[in-house]
Amino acid sequence: MNPAILACSLVVAVSPRWAYEDAYDNVAEGDWYIGETNDEAVLAWGESYVMMSLAAMYRATGDRMYLDRLARHIDGVLEQRDDARGVTDYRGVAAACWQTTAYQDEPYCYVVHSGMLIYPMAEFYLLVQDSGLAGVAADANETYADKAERFLAAAEESVAAHEDQWDPAGFYRFRADANFLNYAGEDLPFNQSHAMGRALLRLHEATGDASYLAKATAMAQWFRGQMSEGQSGELLWNYWGGAYQANGEDISHAAINVDFAALAAEYGVVFSEADVDSLATTFMAHVYLAHTSYSDFIGGGPANNPSYRPQIGRWLRLTRARTSVYAGVRELFEREYPAAGVGSGSILLGWANLAAYEPVHCPHFFYSVDWQDFGDYQQATAYGANVLTTPPALDEGCLIPLQANVPRPTEVGQWDDNVFHRVAEWTPTNDFEPHYIPYEPKWPFVYWQDGVLFQFTDTFVENAGIEVSYAGPSEPPTITTEAPGPLTLGVDPWVLDADATGETPIWWSVSADGLDVAIDYATGEVSWSGVSPGSYPFVITATNAFGSDELAFTLIVEEPDETTTGEATSDGTSDGTTGETDDPSDSTTGETDDPSEGPQTSSGTGDTTDAGTTGTVGGSASESGDTGAMTDGEGCSCNQRSDAPLSVLWLLGLVAFGRRR
Repeated sequence: MNPAILACSLVVAVSPRWAYEDAYDNVAEGDWYIGETNDEAVLAWGESYVMMSLAAMYRATGDRMYLDRLARHIDGVLEQRDDARGVTDYRGVAAACWQTTAYQDEPYCYVVHSGMLIYPMAEFYLLVQDSGLAGVAADANETYADKAERFLAAAEESVAAHEDQWDPAGFYRFRADANFLNYAGEDLPFNQSHAMGRALLRLHEATGDASYLAKATAMAQWFRGQMSEGQSGELLWNYWGGAYQANGEDISHAAINVDFAALAAEYGVVFSEADVDSLATTFMAHVYLAHTSYSDFIGGGPANNPSYRPQIGRWLRLTRARTSVYAGVRELFEREYPAAGVGSGSILLGWANLAAYEPVHCPHFFYSVDWQDFGDYQQATAYGANVLTTPPALDEGCLIPLQANVPRPTEVGQWDDNVFHRVAEWTPTNDFEPHYIPYEPKWPFVYWQDGVLFQFTDTFVENAGIEVSYAGPSEPPTITTEAPGPLTLGVDPWVLDADATGETPIWWSVSADGLDVAIDYATGEVSWSGVSPGSYPFVITATNAFGSDELAFTLIVEEPDETTTGEATSDGTSDGTTGETDDPSDSTTGETDDPSEGPQTSSGTGDTTDAGTTGTVGGSASESGDTGAMTDGEGCSCNQRSDAPLSVLWLLGLVAFGRRR
């Protein structure tokens, strides 16, 4: 293969999960803004995004190291709350909020800041409820449930601190007695209410409190009623509501609006999935210009403002409506915001969202005409050359990774048996570069050999057509690890080292309700502490870009019988004479399958360990998008893993009952 093509293919294979790990330690070794106050709004427009990114990564991976990191960041934020610091605002009140003097001389708590900071707290509570970790020790003092309840209570306190600002018409107001503000007593712009609106939706789910749902519903009704519909069915609105005026809201503040509306649709609150599709149309019709070019406003107009462009990573909840949104963001982030240089909380959140919403990849193949074969790639010989893909499921989006040399501006369209729908737009390149074609289940037409058809449209020039490489390997993972036979507590120590075939990199995850279990996401090494007799269900999952595989088994922990005299020591050996394992060679080491490997450690993420985790675990008001640790721009101005010691996993009686893909 052409070396240039090979080099590009390695870039495409990098999952956003790995990119996030490369980015997380960039600022203060993972501490980001821990220890800072909100006086200059760095918590509201910096730390909030870091916390949201950790919640997104937990949803993507199920790896509890992200819960541990998130808990540490939330605790850091709560330490800086006004009532915890003992500082008062302009009223002389030390409230459950985070004051700032970034926009005025008097200390004032903004609703939008509280909303941004408590949203991840409500998320933490819900994630713990779904994790099976509620009763597991998160650290020496609290279980995960303890932390979740404490964070939930703190979030509710902050909502109550702004109760006097709520207007039942569907928005919050600036406090009327804050006469130092330009808009004292007036309703907040949409984004500032919607930041709290997302938290209200999550709090209602967590508590069942009808007042939270009532506020969120009124807020959604107020917003939906002031949206206009464009010529292509897109939804358009202004920063402060009212009749739409071009070019509408900027794409940074709009990211909060979009996320609120899409989240409301998930709960069936005012917005529908049809509305989410219309918001995705807004993105494709006006915001997305090409793979590295984006409008600054939802209605078009000026483009590529460095404060606005990186904020499209916060639009990715729309991926469920249009895979094209994901493909566009992915191409931009891989080119313009590589993980190693990330110093912005909102760009970190963008990478986390790319991990959380990543569609499965699907390889392409060539249509039988309009191409000339050059060995490693094919060159278009006519206008409108085509490639196809066979999606794993016609009703689910997938992402086609390919290498292409694009000599002229090129539009990629998906055929629906009537017209080609624009799904991607590429500017010229000088060599092969990675690109993504999104398959949209919105137009599920099978054209040829079980494939959906895509067309490249440009101003064709003879002997200089677009060049596209052949698809690379696309094998999903298959777990090859077999469950060992019955073992006995104190006699048969084991460390489970999961393995799989398939394209690399492979990301490992494990779930085991109620157990203190961890897995090294890179190596598949499982560790568990707190062994006691019982029967426990485990699910180990291997994931790569092309799919996943699960190994489900029951862990049976048995007491030793009376003939057992030995007790296992901490290094996995037995000091008795009758307690041999099924494989004596393993019982003498108590180490991993590869005894040459010692405990894996690396630089930490602030603390030396991620609290409560056992085993090797992964451990200004404008968004500049540069590598500095800047805060992220919403103002109110109207593969590193943490150090953790390996613990021996006592797997006693692993009885496999199924592997499902």
